Amino acid sequence: MNHSRFILGSRSPRRRELLEMLVSPELIDVRPPRSSDELGFEGLKSWLDIAQRLQRIAREKNNDVLSQLSASNNSQLVLTADTVIVANDSDGGYRVLGQPPHDDLWRDVVRGWFRDLYAGRSHIAATSICLTEFGSGRRLERIVQSHVWFRDDVEPLLDWYLATQEPCGKAGGYALQGLGSVFVTRVEGSITNVVGLPLETLVEFLPQFGWPLK
Repeated sequence: MNHSRFILGSRSPRRRELLEMLVSPELIDVRPPRSSDELGFEGLKSWLDIAQRLQRIAREKNNDVLSQLSASNNSQLVLTADTVIVANDSDGGYRVLGQPPHDDLWRDVVRGWFRDLYAGRSHIAATSICLTEFGSGRRLERIVQSHVWFRDDVEPLLDWYLATQEPCGKAGGYALQGLGSVFVTRVEGSITNVVGLPLETLVEFLPQFGWPLK
């Protein structure tokens, strides 16, 4: 099928910027899910449980966007995604870090993440993506993992970084594509995945729907 439009179901400007590397900007429509409510990860400690929840979130976002389309949109592809940071907790399980809280406590929360979970250690950036062809309902899904290592001594730069307010609205409280890169010593896996959209996976998925790469 020849597709006329690409629907990005996300409010993230970073995801749009990444998608525009593969799809011509004039063919992209941004249509976020109507509901901003998402399932949480409270109580989930195993990777399997976290991965299943993460994929469910991307799938439910996708279903939300699909429900907004009409029969005239049957030549469109709908893409949704969700990114979280998964760190090793002190009890040996996994701990999911989403965005910092939207109140004055965000600095203390991010400071704790950097000191206790990031410094001198690796963590996982995980993105679930869901790509659906409207009309046929054909769907491809995947969870992509990247391992990120931070420098041992984050303390000298931590107050400065918090003052930039870059951590606000970022999964895990940092932006690899921004000033947060000063803490990162190594990335194993997809770099764009850490930013929020694994382009390597889309390069594999899009031709399966007959969508030519930009």
